[in-house]
Amino acid sequence: MKKIIVILAKSAKYGNYCVAGIELATNKWIRPISHDEKISDAVTAAELTYVDKTEIQIFDVVEIDFEDTPVENEIQPENFFFKDKKWQKLGRWNLADFENFCGYDKTDFIFYDTSRRLELSTLDKFEKNKSLLILPIENILVGKEFSNDEIKFYANFSYGGIDYKNFSVGDISLRQKFSEEPCGEFFVTEKAAATFSLTNPYKDNRCYKMLANLFL
Repeated sequence: MKKIIVILAKSAKYGNYCVAGIELATNKWIRPISHDEKISDAVTAAELTYVDKTEIQIFDVVEIDFEDTPVENEIQPENFFFKDKKWQKLGRWNLADFENFCGYDKTDFIFYDTSRRLELSTLDKFEKNKSLLILPIENILVGKEFSNDEIKFYANFSYGGIDYKNFSVGDISLRQKFSEEPCGEFFVTEKAAATFSLTNPYKDNRCYKMLANLFL
């Protein structure tokens, strides 16, 4: 089953990548995932490399051959296993192309409430139908901290007049931008678009909200 999607998320995940986009035929989100259980539904760099050896980038329009049946995952219903074939680049968009095509998601809250994470017991109260969003956000700060013997990045911002704090940052270029800075908080921009992803449950039985990519 071949689908054409525009890539809107490419973030860090356990040394690999979490990739997602919107299918052009349906305007629905799709998250391609590997059959390899050892990489936790991620995609490797090799799998994100075209035949010409270049790497898939945000806003690439690609054709991907998927398995016929979606993955059974209530938290992330957008997940589809992709077949072991190279993805084919058909073209390239920019943010304006996307805005003209289907525009931003419409939601009152980023994944059901204003918190940065959801208890599984809380999540059961909602109709779990989306784990990916693209939204316009404002007043964006990125924080860098040292926790549990590692550097971590988080984002504070506002959406729809509501402040959100301490979202994990998966955007690789954004993390690199502040990698040499001391720990602290840094103003990034007044307004931007961003993609968000809701993770599968961690060991603490919580699903975390992540800022996957920021489009400056």
